[in-house]
Amino acid sequence: MSRNSSVYFILWILIQILVKVNCQMTPFKPSVCCHHTATLIDNKLYILGGRFKQNSLKEFFYLDVSVPFNTQELSWKDLSNNNMVPPHSSAMSVKGGPNNDTLILYGGIPFDQIMSLVYTFGSQSIIWSIPKIAGVTIRKWGLTGIINNNGRMYLWSGCTNTDYASEMLILDTINLNLSKGSIISAPTPRANYEGHFIT
Repeated sequence: MSRNSSVYFILWILIQILVKVNCQMTPFKPSVCCHHTATLIDNKLYILGGRFKQNSLKEFFYLDVSVPFNTQELSWKDLSNNNMVPPHSSAMSVKGGPNNDTLILYGGIPFDQIMSLVYTFGSQSIIWSIPKIAGVTIRKWGLTGIINNNGRMYLWSGCTNTDYASEMLILDTINLNLSKGSIISAPTPRANYEGHFIT
């Protein structure tokens, strides 16, 4: 065996060892948290932000629900290193955008930093961005929104910095416009509730 062949053979063995060691890393275990968002896009359940006790979390991860899984040992995929959203809680997220494959994050309570009103995450490109939103700029938290088949995200009530918000906001996730909706016959203002859109 020539000297060059021996060097290549040793390099090949070292690469195989490195690949094997990297594949045996400890699986990602998310922190137990509350006030996070959960968004299902293309059989992946994305979890973002939230709190653990009084600590803010910058975790971002997903579970692929298209493959069988054991509920005692969930195989979470950690995307936290690709998360540009500041630590926050009580935001609202939906699946929307022009191709219906984008995570749209609205509002929330930022912990240490200034936080944009809306963030988007492309599930295909795996890239976060801060879109320019036209219209009103009202930050709310503790609300639950729903999205219709036309890409409009309806955001009712929730809280502002001072009180419960008695208003309906409509975020057009395709044209990136935030406007106020009608509150005729609206329920009383509230926070931390759920709403569902049924097709």
